[in-house]
Amino acid sequence: MAATAFLLAAGLGTRLRPLTLTTPKPLLPVRGVPLLDHALAHLRAHGHQEIVVNAFWLAEQIVAWAKDKPGITVVVESPVILGTGGGLQAARHLLAERFVVLNGDILSDVDLTALWNEPAPAVMAVRAQVEPVHTGLTLTFDTAASGVVGGITGIVGEGNPVLHFTGVHVLDRDVLDLVPPTGESCIVRTAYRTLIPQGRVRGRLHPGEWKDIGTLPEYESVR
Repeated sequence: MAATAFLLAAGLGTRLRPLTLTTPKPLLPVRGVPLLDHALAHLRAHGHQEIVVNAFWLAEQIVAWAKDKPGITVVVESPVILGTGGGLQAARHLLAERFVVLNGDILSDVDLTALWNEPAPAVMAVRAQVEPVHTGLTLTFDTAASGVVGGITGIVGEGNPVLHFTGVHVLDRDVLDLVPPTGESCIVRTAYRTLIPQGRVRGRLHPGEWKDIGTLPEYESVR
């Protein structure tokens, strides 16, 4: 059965060293439970049973984590990490016609079902930026009242309010036609750069909980 969700778990976790020298970031525990298990529970709560997880850094630990979990397929990236676009492209043959993408190192209660039901080939959960965010690619959006994303105006750019991408989005599989067929790439800098000027990306504001586990202080604040 094709997967309706993709969990990003291949990152190096350099800002969380030394913890990530021996443990991949998505397996760091929060209240005794690996981050990936929190993400998995989030996906299951919205009906996603077949899920792809990518892995690179200390990939054997991700493979071991998934071993006793039904419906989980791990794609190990080798010899190089492929990024958010390249990772999706490498797993394309496993994905359904529409699927959720979730960063494996965040904690949130984004309404994945509402995101899924938005009528667009790409739908981003966005959030008002009230504090510094360290998602690697923090963006601002010009979002019309209709919810259509009007443009990426910069990396931590200007706006009122400043909105940032939460790392949670829904894509039609055909969107991957806009991603290079091989090698490392970023889904935002490739597919989204093409789709946004065409008015084919929607942004749904997430008012609830969201926490990026990117640095040691952030990890300590939620652990």
